[in-house]
Amino acid sequence: MNDATFIEIIKYFIPLIAMIALVYLFLEHWKKQESLRQRIQLNKEYKALILPTRVQAFERMILFLERISPNHLITRLNNSQFSAQEFQYILTKEINDEYEHNLSQQLYISSKTWSVISLAKDQTIQEILNAAQSLAPNATAKDLALKILNVSLQNNKNIPTKSAIEQLKADFSSLIIGK
Repeated sequence: MNDATFIEIIKYFIPLIAMIALVYLFLEHWKKQESLRQRIQLNKEYKALILPTRVQAFERMILFLERISPNHLITRLNNSQFSAQEFQYILTKEINDEYEHNLSQQLYISSKTWSVISLAKDQTIQEILNAAQSLAPNATAKDLALKILNVSLQNNKNIPTKSAIEQLKADFSSLIIGK
């Protein structure tokens, strides 16, 4: 094989190598574009399927927190025929039942926010228990209701359900804006 033949072979291989490189670069670019298109499609499907469920979870948890806030809870369940001890049991059972009914919503809410919601539930129950313990043994449901409402009025800025609702609103804003 002489130099002329070698040069002839190289003349054919250089364009072939260049063509292979161009095809490779084209396929890599196409693969990246296809991957981006698939991510965009998945994002659209997520928004169409999961986002409405997450929005509903936020709505349900706000409703839960409103339902267990002392003023709404007492208004809804107050019955003067009960003793304070019976009413305390009814209030705490209602809070726990509502919470258990909404346990599945934690799938759609951040762990931090779910912790705040659980803490609000626990603090609300603790406020009811503390109010009940501070009453005389023969106190009525009305006495307990007044005691709980007075404590809530005194702690108006520190109502546990309010801070949990604010956390939910902040998370919801982040969800909608996409941050």
